[in-house]
Amino acid sequence: MLPYLLTLGATLSFSGASLIFAHYSRRISVLWMNTFKAFVAFSLLIITLPILFTLTGHWSGYMPPTLNSTFLLLISGAIGLGIGDLFLLDAFIRIGVSRTLILYGFQPIALGLAGSLLFGQTFNSLRLIAVGCLIACLIIFNLEHYRENKRWEIRGFLFALIGVSLDSGGVLLTRLAFEHSPHSQPLEGHLIRCIGALIFYSAYSVFLRMRRPTNDQTPVIGLFSNFIRYDRRTRGILFFGCFAGTFLSLCLYLTAIQIGHLASISAIAITGPMFAALLETTLQKKPISRSLAMAFAFFIAGFVVLLMSAP
Repeated sequence: MLPYLLTLGATLSFSGASLIFAHYSRRISVLWMNTFKAFVAFSLLIITLPILFTLTGHWSGYMPPTLNSTFLLLISGAIGLGIGDLFLLDAFIRIGVSRTLILYGFQPIALGLAGSLLFGQTFNSLRLIAVGCLIACLIIFNLEHYRENKRWEIRGFLFALIGVSLDSGGVLLTRLAFEHSPHSQPLEGHLIRCIGALIFYSAYSVFLRMRRPTNDQTPVIGLFSNFIRYDRRTRGILFFGCFAGTFLSLCLYLTAIQIGHLASISAIAITGPMFAALLETTLQKKPISRSLAMAFAFFIAGFVVLLMSAP
């Protein structure tokens, strides 16, 4: 039950923060928003990890992750938090947060098969029913959006699909890293993933700089200059979004990945678009539609079945 509750908390945090990510990706740039949120998460982990290890006595007999695990986590961060999030935030701008996150509905099937092949995890009939309920809520939600817009934004859809696929690959690599180093803490894995993402963004910014004219001296990313030009309130919103969406949500999610069933965890995580839609509805002061209420009912049913199937 604990992995499901952790995943639910991670999904709520990320869904709310995604609205902030989309807004400031549009106002500044996708590259800046991704780099900034990875940097904030890295900074918070550098501060909190030693404190946590001291309070829990983890320094006694401490064993660092193996070389294989460290490499897998670095690649996971570069793929998931790095390249994948570039596509994901670009899709946020093009087709919206809710519609982008809908594609996470394909993740439980892929991760269920991978979990069965790589980690020997079963995929029983109750979990299949739960995943079906959770995907049904996304189908209902998707149909409502289609009736409103009557068209698909092809490039945004493809970017979302690429982003979700790379995120799924990062999840698999992270779980594989934990299999190699079961003694490692989730926050350790999160820190190494953030380092992998920052290495990618640094290399990518150098690549972009090389493609620019030599007389163009404007910063490629402008990590700090773009942040300090805003007032205190805006900086607070940006920091809160990065804390909730990259630090807190991934700390909860990586803990769930380490101890839980991959397909079931991802089945809860795909309900992010519904929570994002509820937040958007609340902020825009729109009434909750019948379709959204029906989707929420399917989510409750799926979540209850998942709890019943918990080992």
